[in-house]
Amino acid sequence: MRFPAMVLVLLVSVFQPVLAESPKAQEQATQQEKSVEQKNMDVLAQAGIRQALEAIAKSGGMYPFGLISVKGDLKAVGYSGDRADAPSAEDWAKALFMKLRQIGEEQPEVDMLSLFRLHTITNDAGEEVVGVWAQVDHRQVRPWVIFVPLLKNDEGKHVVGDPIYYATEQSLFAPEEGEQE
Repeated sequence: MRFPAMVLVLLVSVFQPVLAESPKAQEQATQQEKSVEQKNMDVLAQAGIRQALEAIAKSGGMYPFGLISVKGDLKAVGYSGDRADAPSAEDWAKALFMKLRQIGEEQPEVDMLSLFRLHTITNDAGEEVVGVWAQVDHRQVRPWVIFVPLLKNDEGKHVVGDPIYYATEQSLFAPEEGEQE
């Protein structure tokens, strides 16, 4: 009776580190390791991506927009001129980047800036994939980019794919004096 119990205890102690390294355990550990600032960036990104996907579902596309955060209060930044005079989405995205940077410089109470736009990438198979591109920046944390692909399913309809995250060196906030961009 004691031998099987000893073997079971030994097996559990041998496999426990393997179980702790499961993807779900890693995801939970990553969530616990995130700073408050990083968690706030996640909330901002989710809000913007949700808005972008709603716009795409409603109208079949979206025009670039930004979100700014002051202590958790979100405010949208978008094109407000006459639609007939609107620049191309690409030109507006560049202008919006500079507008967000200006807001960050002029309003020190703004703690996060973000930019959302449609973007096309080429996948490993050489196919073009359209998706929502989001850049999220916090004054205290390294900025990052998320790409949420819109993939065609068997019925030819677009569905939301798994997001791709990566850190970036290009900050929406202007570099501090003495820093290089």
